[in-house]
Amino acid sequence: MSKKVLLVSDNHFNRRILSELSMKYDDMDYYLHLGDSEMYADEIKPFIAVRGNNDFDRTFPIDRLLVIDNHKILMTHGHRYISLLSQNDGLLTKAKASGADIVFFGHTHHFADYQTEGIRFVNPGSCNHNRDNTPPSYAIVEFGDDGKVLVKRCNIKL
Repeated sequence: MSKKVLLVSDNHFNRRILSELSMKYDDMDYYLHLGDSEMYADEIKPFIAVRGNNDFDRTFPIDRLLVIDNHKILMTHGHRYISLLSQNDGLLTKAKASGADIVFFGHTHHFADYQTEGIRFVNPGSCNHNRDNTPPSYAIVEFGDDGKVLVKRCNIKL
């Protein structure tokens, strides 16, 4: 049976969008938030979150490891691993050290879905404001019974 994930990041205190998305997608198996909610854990339920560079709730961990359908997933905001000089090399190093085959990350406010050295990297963009002149976005990730992982970018109408 396939598993579906609602993947969001960087709402920056926009409570409305998280509420709307969780109601719209009430059939998801996982609700994952990749940091910079600027909210407390009890305010973003049903989302499981990691801490971003703008989060004040210290109960959120910096990283989480999840296993979904035999995929080991590193969840991180990414701010500790991404720099202008190294691009995403720090994310790749962290993924390898964690044994992850998929990395869900945020921070950049840019949607991304790519593969490097056999590791899949997915960034849903910001569900509040993207920095690349594209609409705010989030992702639906589906783990198929055949082992394939499908990522769909979803734009938020302004």
